[in-house]
Amino acid sequence: MKRNRNLYLLLFIIIFQFCADNSIYKSYKDFENGWKLNDTVFFKFRTTVDKKCDIQFHIRNDNDYQYSNLFLIASLKEDNYEVRKDTLEYLMADKEGNLLGRRYGNIRESFLTWVNEFDFKSNSDYLVTINHAMRKNGEEKGIKSLQGIITLGIKVSEKIYDNE
Repeated sequence: MKRNRNLYLLLFIIIFQFCADNSIYKSYKDFENGWKLNDTVFFKFRTTVDKKCDIQFHIRNDNDYQYSNLFLIASLKEDNYEVRKDTLEYLMADKEGNLLGRRYGNIRESFLTWVNEFDFKSNSDYLVTINHAMRKNGEEKGIKSLQGIITLGIKVSEKIYDNE
């Protein structure tokens, strides 16, 4: 009896988590030996309804990541027209050098917001491109292979408003 109750509770939690996900697009790109300087990451998706959505990057890194920040160049195209392009800096470690983000063994996962409340249009094609823009202090050329970055993901999620 108690075993069945626990099974039902676990099933309810799983269903609740699945239904609570408000994402309209989610995808990941893994890197085998670091993120190469010229390795542009592409995320293509199509929307089916008009919605205000947030765009968030998911970065998974390990202890080989040796920098306190991460510079990215991200662009968003809507039906082949560039509607946004940004150079972004995200903090990856605290002042003492401790990596930030959720910890899973030696892996850290950071959720980094790029765009809040972008108006996505129904039946439109979208393309997000991302490159790292890391370089060592005093050097003009970028880092050829950014070690420690394991995965780059994107999540486009419907904006949920609180009724306060």
